[in-house]
Amino acid sequence: MLFKTDDEKAFGVETYLSPEMDAAIKLWGQLESGKPPWVKGDTRTIRFSNTVARELSKLITQNIDIKVQSKYGTGETAKRIQKSIDDYFLKNAQRIMQDVIMLGGSMAKWNGKGMDYIPPDRFLVTEFDSNGEVTGAIFFSYYQKEKKFYTRAEWHRFEDGERRDEAGESVSVRAYRVSNKAFVSDNQDEIGRPIDLKNTKWADIVPEFTAENLEKPLFVYIKNPYSNTVDPDSPLGVSCFSECIEELRWLDIAMSTLGVETEDSEPKMIVGQSAIQYAEANGIELPRMVLKTGLDDMTDKPFEQWQPTLQVASRTDGINFLLSIISYKTGFDPGYFVFNGQTISVATATQVEATERRTINTVGDYRDILSCPDSNGDGRIGAIHDIAYIMDAMAVINGESAPSEFGNYEIYADFADLTRNAEEDRSRALLLTDKGFYPKWYYLVHNEGFTEKEARDIVAEAKSENEPQESGLFGGE
Repeated sequence: MLFKTDDEKAFGVETYLSPEMDAAIKLWGQLESGKPPWVKGDTRTIRFSNTVARELSKLITQNIDIKVQSKYGTGETAKRIQKSIDDYFLKNAQRIMQDVIMLGGSMAKWNGKGMDYIPPDRFLVTEFDSNGEVTGAIFFSYYQKEKKFYTRAEWHRFEDGERRDEAGESVSVRAYRVSNKAFVSDNQDEIGRPIDLKNTKWADIVPEFTAENLEKPLFVYIKNPYSNTVDPDSPLGVSCFSECIEELRWLDIAMSTLGVETEDSEPKMIVGQSAIQYAEANGIELPRMVLKTGLDDMTDKPFEQWQPTLQVASRTDGINFLLSIISYKTGFDPGYFVFNGQTISVATATQVEATERRTINTVGDYRDILSCPDSNGDGRIGAIHDIAYIMDAMAVINGESAPSEFGNYEIYADFADLTRNAEEDRSRALLLTDKGFYPKWYYLVHNEGFTEKEARDIVAEAKSENEPQESGLFGGE
């Protein structure tokens, strides 16, 4: 439920959701829930968009490994962020990315304890910068109690202002503000009238919250990397399926037709009209195999048998043609999805790279929105790093971490190489390490999952233990 006009009035702010994007978001949601608008009569849906999204999200997050280590000090900040990343991202990484693929994006927002991942039908954008990065938004929460419908609108934004410093001088400040308002209605399709937060289940939420010195919002929009062809001026992303809606409809029609033919493929019996009339007059239910078309009673045949012909081969060819188009339009190589039992079998990483190049590039594009090198050469950027920033900032704001500890961490994100044979690569790296071409710590980081600090400490400890002792229990006498 989105109350675009009502919430613009409630906060006195313009929101950016065009009719085209609103309709598209609803359609993508219908695809995800298995209720596309073409499902009627004999036409069903096989929810193939969910199958594609599940496969792509699995490839994106396959063996994803995120390590957080401290820059200095005790490392408590890094440990806390590591646990938060594990609990509030890694555990549900595939589901999060599946929503990004299906719905065009997902909003990661601090919920007081961890991160919520909010679909596009539960927030409205109020501000975005020249790069299309969302910097202000209204988020919605709902619940029903008895016959009343409650809505909470939570508005996040930056505001420029002034305040006096200790010397009494006026200084410019950029404050981050969060405003909460509650509404109650007798109709779930209307936002209704304002109500005090204290009279709702959100009584523990403050109406206004302000923080200073934040460089980023306390949310991050994880945006599908595809260009928005639905509304090029919108900061929102588009579904992976935005360019193949018709193909998905045709696929459902083709599969439904094949299904109906299969159901009706049993032998049929065509009987005389008098037999049908007799059965109806006496309340006799004819078997499903009997067709009530009726033979001419003047014929000398009391019945005829008819065997429907299945068009499996031609139907399958048509279905696989549609699957190839959908595969290509969603970023997979043509032929990635088939329904005839064939599989793509490759023996080496080189062959995978050659035959699945489009798929690999698509997976790489999605991984880049999670973590990639900064274009200015200064570290890495992406949703994972923004989520860590939010968690670190809230720890300082809530007094769980000292301000001096803010930013005392580094994140290393490693993804499975789809073209790699892990065992072959590990053996080769070990051989190069044994021959002295790689330092030992480098091998441990890139092949055994250690952070650089952990690897260097392990190598140093092993070196110390292996040094000859002058005397002692284990040394020479």
